This record gives sequence, C-alpha cells and structure tokens, in this order.
Amino acid sequence: MKKSTLNLLFAAFVAASLSSCATIISGTNAEVTIDSDIKDPVNITTSLQTYQNVVLPTKVQVKRKHLTGQHINITSEKYKFKDIVLESSINPVTFANILLGGLPGWGVDLITNGVSKPSQSTYFIEPIK
Repeated sequence: MKKSTLNLLFAAFVAASLSSCATIISGTNAEVTIDSDIKDPVNITTSLQTYQNVVLPTKVQVKRKHLTGQHINITSEKYKFKDIVLESSINPVTFANILLGGLPGWGVDLITNGVSKPSQSTYFIEPIK
C-alpha cells in the first residue's frame, strides 16, 4: 500500500475511535421547555442567549457543559419570577457510546458533558406573590 493510503486509513481509524456518540447525537447544547399560565410575553435569559418577548410555552437552549447550577432568568413587565436552576441527569446515549465507541469516545463525551442532560425537560413557572 502507498504511504498516503495508510495515512488516510490511520486518520479514519483515529477519527472513528475518538468519536463521541453522545456529543454527536445530543449536541453541545440542551433544550428545555418553559411553560406557564401567564399569557403575557416574557424575556428569558439562558447561558446561550436572550429570548425577548416570547409567549409561553417556549423552548430554549442551554449549554450542556456545566449544566448543573446554570440559571435561567425570566423577567416580565408585570410579574417577577424565581430563576430556574438546572440540575443534570445521565444522558442515556452515553451507554450506547460506551458499548459502541469504547473509552475514547466516552472520554470526549465527558469533556463536552455529552454524558449529561437536564433532569427535567419542562419547567412550569409561576409568578412570585
């Protein structure tokens, strides 16, 4: 075999063995839904962006890295809300990665926090009285 073909095969092998299934499938961000009985628009600030004048329910993106303890801040002209404080749970895709990709891929998922997902997919908010 030619040297260039061997190099290409080696690069493909390394890429396959270092792939991180949970990160590829789930992404580096997570999505949560925020819902309420309030029909007035609210502003929502997450670790990634600010959503202005949205009507609930709505889906927002948060960073998967350092998921536990992240705050989602919700403001409104008429109401006050407590911040949503995120907790994480294990992303089930992680187990498939361990079985299919082995430890190298799982290591990448640990670095990107692909092994975690928000413990709740929906948060129902109520104004502070």
